[in-house]
Amino acid sequence: MNKICKPDYKNGLVNLANSVLQYFECPIHHSTLPALDDFLQKDYQTVVLLVLDGMGVDMLEHNLSEKSFLRRHMVREISSVFPPTTTAATTSIYTGLTPQEHGWAGWQCYFKEYGRNIEPFLRRDYYTGKSLDADVGKEFLNHKKLFEQISEQGKYKAYGVARFFGGYNVQTMSDVCNKIVELSKGEDKKFILAYYKEPDATMHRTGCYSEKTKTKIKSLDRHVEAMAQELKNALLIVTADHGLIDISEDVRLEKIKEIDECLRLPPAIEPRAVAFYVKENKKEQFVKEFNKRFGQDFILLSSEEYLRQGYAGKGKMHDKFREFLGDYMALATGSRILQYQIEGGIDSVKFKAHHAGLTKKEMIVPLIIYDSDK
Repeated sequence: MNKICKPDYKNGLVNLANSVLQYFECPIHHSTLPALDDFLQKDYQTVVLLVLDGMGVDMLEHNLSEKSFLRRHMVREISSVFPPTTTAATTSIYTGLTPQEHGWAGWQCYFKEYGRNIEPFLRRDYYTGKSLDADVGKEFLNHKKLFEQISEQGKYKAYGVARFFGGYNVQTMSDVCNKIVELSKGEDKKFILAYYKEPDATMHRTGCYSEKTKTKIKSLDRHVEAMAQELKNALLIVTADHGLIDISEDVRLEKIKEIDECLRLPPAIEPRAVAFYVKENKKEQFVKEFNKRFGQDFILLSSEEYLRQGYAGKGKMHDKFREFLGDYMALATGSRILQYQIEGGIDSVKFKAHHAGLTKKEMIVPLIIYDSDK
């Protein structure tokens, strides 16, 4: 078992987002991040928030030298949300809300309205791979992003730069950086929220410390530095949604009869933050069997205890969030993942590295700040 690293909702991504909202004179949802507020005392023409998926502090320290641009400008370590995974964490960055407020519990959730586990980002059934006509993210989990909240205030301009939001055709890191520089020009005070899918995609496939991962992170570092040099009267903030950890074992739960017979629905959320829906008369058996097999690598909590202990943050709970958690939540502390396959369903993707657990490697992300005029 690794040392447990719980989410810190007073020194994390949620607070970072609220610092941006406060700077642009928008209502805030939670406390701000003092380390960022100190930089935002100055009146910048442009503030850029760039999110690099999966680029946790551990990834930086193992793959970049201390002289690299990203490490030179790292101000401090901050916390992701729980689970530290793209759906939950980027939504917190984009909105300034905690997971229990915005409702994005993880990669796939059980929607009783459709009777299936759905990946809202991809609009498909998680276990069968079939595409859905419905957009459950928009239907149930739609929130205004920072650039939308700022734009609606009417005082400042704000933009989104990503493949799936903002309205710009940006496919590569070069595209993202070029668009940021282009939008930064002009005398209007403005905010730019940007996202890129790496190094997460490479680390999933090749592991945290592979040569391909090192090459990818070095490339990102060069792109960000080159972009930063072109910014004028700007504050560039770079962070990540989460880090990753290399996986030692991919456990198939449907093959464990003593656990499978306890389930009333297939598991949900994430392979390292698992929501279990358990038959009422099998709860005692489930807890016993789970802890016997996985107690060294997972903490099993009732969903009520999960909420009481503050893993999902504070604030008004989204109408869907409680049902997404099922009866029990299993939180990874080791290096195993738990997956499940339904009869006739598609096989799960094999990853060398994953995220969404309670380890420091997954939870701790960087606050990187560059002032273009210094």
